[in-house]
Amino acid sequence: MKCKHYMLSAPTYVLDTAPLSEAVSVMVRKHMQDLMVINDKGEFVGTVTSFMFSKMLLPPEPQTPEDTERETAEDVDNRLMPYLHRKVGDFIDRDHPSIGPEEPLAEALKLLAKGYLRLPVVGPDRKLVGALSSLTILRRFRF
Repeated sequence: MKCKHYMLSAPTYVLDTAPLSEAVSVMVRKHMQDLMVINDKGEFVGTVTSFMFSKMLLPPEPQTPEDTERETAEDVDNRLMPYLHRKVGDFIDRDHPSIGPEEPLAEALKLLAKGYLRLPVVGPDRKLVGALSSLTILRRFRF
C-alpha cells in the first residue's frame, strides 16, 4: 500500500509570505495543531505548530507567584501581538519531514509513530500534493 492511497489530496496550507496572523486564524478556525507552509511555487517549505505559539505566549522568566496572580488575558495577548504582522516564513520548522506519494505507507507510519502530527506528501518537484496523518489513515475504518 502506498501513501497516495491514504493521503488527503487537498491539504490545508498557508503561504510563507502570509502574515503570521493568517496562520493563527486558519489553525484556530480549523482546530489544527500544525499547518503546512508552501512558497509561491507550491513547494513545501515547512510547518508552523501550536507548540511554537505556546512558547511565544510564555511569560518572561523568572516569574513570582505575585506576578502570576496579577497577569491578565491582555498581558498574554500582548506577548503574541508583536509577531502577528511578521511573515509565516520567519517561524517555520524547515526540518519537518515529508514523504512521497509513491512511498510505502509503512514509511509514513514510522514517521507518524515518532510523534509527527501530519506529514506533507510532496512530488519529486517538492510541490505539495497531499497530507497524511494517523487520522487520515484511520478514517477508512467505519465504527
